Amino acid sequence: MISAGNDIVSLTAINVTRTKSPEFYQKIISPAEKALFDTLDQEALPFDRFVWLLWSVKESAYKYLQRLDHGIVFTPVKFEVRSIAIPPAYSYTESGAGEISGRGFGNFSTFKAEVVFAGRKLFSRVIIYHEFVSSVVNHSDDFEGVYWGIKRIKDTSYKYQSFAVREFALAKLKEISGLNNLAIHKNDEDVPVLLNDSELFAAPISLSHHEQWIAFSCQSLANMADN
Repeated sequence: MISAGNDIVSLTAINVTRTKSPEFYQKIISPAEKALFDTLDQEALPFDRFVWLLWSVKESAYKYLQRLDHGIVFTPVKFEVRSIAIPPAYSYTESGAGEISGRGFGNFSTFKAEVVFAGRKLFSRVIIYHEFVSSVVNHSDDFEGVYWGIKRIKDTSYKYQSFAVREFALAKLKEISGLNNLAIHKNDEDVPVLLNDSELFAAPISLSHHEQWIAFSCQSLANMADN
């Protein structure tokens, strides 16, 4: 079960008061997840950030699983986050850069979450700064084969966001793989796929954007040159 799923939420664009309203958050989190929040260090993870962390992880999980089962409908409360591990001595800072990327998350302080949908469990890594929350999911708790990137953009129009995230992902993946004829297209199910010389790669890719932030994740690029 190899796929890809990521998401990003601009925290500067959300309404904190609305986020804390039961009429809003009950559409996203289940009673069991609210009980999970009550067990966490709420100074390290305030409720509004908890809600958007869950949203991002659930959206990432949906993208991951929808690629494998096109009939899945995104109903947030049906994607259940069962555990969250907060990084030790965590404090929120500015991202400090307009762009970050990596392979795996060994150099980053991340939240770790497990999410379950219809009996299928996925693992997540989540980066939270003052400006955004960004998540990536994987079928295992080993993210060393996952490549990802996050970038700030100036034009927040949907058309530019869509263009910019593809341009950003392709630039990073060409650098990693040494392949110069990569392209990203949508398949018949409207899922992004990675091509080289018009041939499909067995390297699933996920794209996301919100307001001034774009992000991608891609699986198994270590073997790209052999495809």
